[in-house]
Amino acid sequence: MSALALLLIILVAVLVWQHSTLSRDRAIKTARETCESRGLQFLDGTAALQTIKPVFSRERGPGLQRTYTFDYSEDGIGRRTGCIIMHNTLVASVLLDE
Repeated sequence: MSALALLLIILVAVLVWQHSTLSRDRAIKTARETCESRGLQFLDGTAALQTIKPVFSRERGPGLQRTYTFDYSEDGIGRRTGCIIMHNTLVASVLLDE
């Protein structure tokens, strides 16, 4: 394998990692803001990646659709699950288990 090919593989891996990290950070921020705006308690302070798949949207074009889940509580006792669907690094929708 040539040095140029190896460098290209490393560059692509770094870009994918950065893109994934940015998506996760935005999902956590969105979950936190959604819970705050609705008077809910954001549990665990994180969002977990559930699925990732390639998609094509007429509005947004080609990309990766990532689905993150997070837990929240209405009363501090019960635990519910919310879902954030992202297209690349943009939030497409937020779903709450209501």
